[in-house]
Amino acid sequence: MTNSKTLKTAFIASLAAAAILSIGVSAAPSNLTPLTIDTWQQQRAEGLINLPSITPNVMAVNAQDSFRINHQKRHYEIHEIDSVARIINHPAVASIVVMNQHGDVMLEHYRDSDRNSIYSDQSSTKSMGYILLNRALKAQKISLDDKVEKYLPEIGAGFRGRTVGDVANMAVNHDISELAAYTGDPEALKMFDEDERVIGLQRNDQRKTLREFANEIGAMGPSNEWKGKMANYATINTNVLMLILEAATNTPADQLVRELMHDIGGEQTVYMGTDFEGVPMIGASLMSASLDFARYGRLLIEDSKAVKQDIKQAKKDGEVVPAELTAIESRYYKSAIMNKYGLGHSGWGGQLIWADPESGTIIAINSRIASELPAPYEHFNKLYQAAYDIIELLRK
Repeated sequence: MTNSKTLKTAFIASLAAAAILSIGVSAAPSNLTPLTIDTWQQQRAEGLINLPSITPNVMAVNAQDSFRINHQKRHYEIHEIDSVARIINHPAVASIVVMNQHGDVMLEHYRDSDRNSIYSDQSSTKSMGYILLNRALKAQKISLDDKVEKYLPEIGAGFRGRTVGDVANMAVNHDISELAAYTGDPEALKMFDEDERVIGLQRNDQRKTLREFANEIGAMGPSNEWKGKMANYATINTNVLMLILEAATNTPADQLVRELMHDIGGEQTVYMGTDFEGVPMIGASLMSASLDFARYGRLLIEDSKAVKQDIKQAKKDGEVVPAELTAIESRYYKSAIMNKYGLGHSGWGGQLIWADPESGTIIAINSRIASELPAPYEHFNKLYQAAYDIIELLRK
């Protein structure tokens, strides 16, 4: 039986990677040219801001109606918070936007970029699962207790028998093991590389689709029931959730996501990677300008009453996220990370989207990590702590 220390290490390693590991890519200088699907992970900082032109399959949305924001509401006390000043001055932090749900921008900062710069939001995208799942639940199209095979009859043994809630909560014991891939296990590495190819972050010469891959995934051991003490984080869970929502709502996945991207009301084009079938990879593929990333954060708290209830419910039904990653112990529930300060999600390259239903605050951060580790989790702690400190100030 895996002990809690190993589980904690597994979660930290996998969620810090968030969706894109450099597994299988040999060490190389950071000045390789040109940037392509084959070389971008060796040039992480540049690769992250060029993914719209590198990802093999991309859908793009120019919002029909832009959500208007007000740049005349700066809150200069936010700059005086020590944790905020630290990330503003951090060389790896490319941008930070603090906005409320009404569109008042209280802080906006860029380093070597501007309002028009597009960033990859990486696993922060997983919070799309929260928005889409809640919309389907509200429409009574789905239940958290429904079995996966109700919607995906051909699903592989890795998911068969698990519930929609299990998938959304990162509580499935399938054979895509990110920790084992990190440590060089050949079978785990084979499966993880396959996952990366399907979601468009490695070359996919076979043109294998998410649907095909999900049907091949097996259980880890005799059962796919997760009995660990920490969330069993894996990007495949969120992407399978997208397939479930497509079937439950009888609406093509790309339509569901396209409508959500329109709801962002962005000023710039918003991008989303897809598989070769056109299914949006909501596990890791949103690409947006920082102000539009903040606009997206509004959707996380579009029903503040329901969000507050979810945060309470997460304490009971959610999977533990260790404090080593999020500054305080949190819970993974319905495809989002939740704690007393609100909900959101971090991403592989140092991204964070966070929204507080109590104060209506949204915090969007993009980093340009170029370190040996894909995303050092001590960097995440700095981002989360700054977000919490901002919320404490704005709740007063």
